[in-house]
Amino acid sequence: MSTSLLDPSELGKQCRDRFFAQNPDLDAVITDDPVHIGYLSGYRSILHDGGPYPQALIATRERIALVTGASDAAAALEVLSDPEAIWRYGTFFVCNSGNLPSCHDMPAANRTVSEALKAATTVLTNRSRRIGLDLSQTDLRRTIEAIPGVTLVSAADAFSRSRAVKLPGELELLRYVSHLTDKAVERAAGLIQPGANELEIAAEITQIITLGGGICRFVVVTSGERSSRVDAYARNRLLQDGDLVRLDIGATVNGYYSDMARTYAVGNPGALARDRYDALLRGETHELELIRPGISACTVFEAAMKEVRSGVLPNYQRNHCGHGIGLEAHEFPVIGPNSETPLESGMVLCVETPYYEIGWGGMMVEDTVIVTDTGYELLTNASRKLY
Repeated sequence: MSTSLLDPSELGKQCRDRFFAQNPDLDAVITDDPVHIGYLSGYRSILHDGGPYPQALIATRERIALVTGASDAAAALEVLSDPEAIWRYGTFFVCNSGNLPSCHDMPAANRTVSEALKAATTVLTNRSRRIGLDLSQTDLRRTIEAIPGVTLVSAADAFSRSRAVKLPGELELLRYVSHLTDKAVERAAGLIQPGANELEIAAEITQIITLGGGICRFVVVTSGERSSRVDAYARNRLLQDGDLVRLDIGATVNGYYSDMARTYAVGNPGALARDRYDALLRGETHELELIRPGISACTVFEAAMKEVRSGVLPNYQRNHCGHGIGLEAHEFPVIGPNSETPLESGMVLCVETPYYEIGWGGMMVEDTVIVTDTGYELLTNASRKLY
């Protein structure tokens, strides 16, 4: 992984600073959303992917408290460094034979997640009067609602405002994970030939991303008529001459997402495939040409649709032609017909023009860009030609 990337805990602090700067009416925020826990702290637990182990985070301008299962404490300490910021629940035994900070330096473990949340909240918010809530678990919400003397408000809009435009450290992560995914797609393109296996291509993509410090989140490799299957896993299918091969790949590095797509052909796919792909590529290219601060998302969408429909797909239909990306693969804003949101410098977008036809096949081209002061910065550079 690139050594130039910002330390996760430092990026978490910068994101907290932005959050409270944009929401000065809040004294604290409490969340159990894994995405927002990572956003405000920099720590992303494997428990998010591996099982039903609830977590929560209390954040003020000065401090954070991560409420997590006892088995997660050492991994959290590796990122957060401060044992007093980790509030455990449950029981898990880990020995400590050195002089490193350990569970013994953390607040005493509680029996349940609700008890740990109550204890941590009492310590961190003893002077807070207005707390933003971002809690989906009923038991945790009831725990906080029982605290006397505070005003509780929804934090949903606060997170949307804070996350829409990315910080420099976030942009570096998005550049890195996009370039890593771009590299994996280019390597996979070299394997596309008659007799190759969808699973072999998916394995190559996964290996490149993993070796670069990324985590594969979705690896779509579909060929032939299967290329019409939206978001389908690769199967043990051998590529044949004339097949379309559709790749749609997403990964994360330190919680930040990539999302890109390409379509390739095995040999000669035929005139219909070439003409359809040309229409889709022209639509996506026109989207890219329009990206700049101030233009509305719906204007970009309408231009892309008009361009695609001017070719051999006059009845082309989509509910969107792109979306924001960051801590989630699909974020605000949507590049859709009803999205009047003006683009801003520092937003990160995926632009795309997919087409799926059951019984024939599917194709798509998707790229990631940063909106800049004068236009855009392209993060995905693998060839968009239909080989």
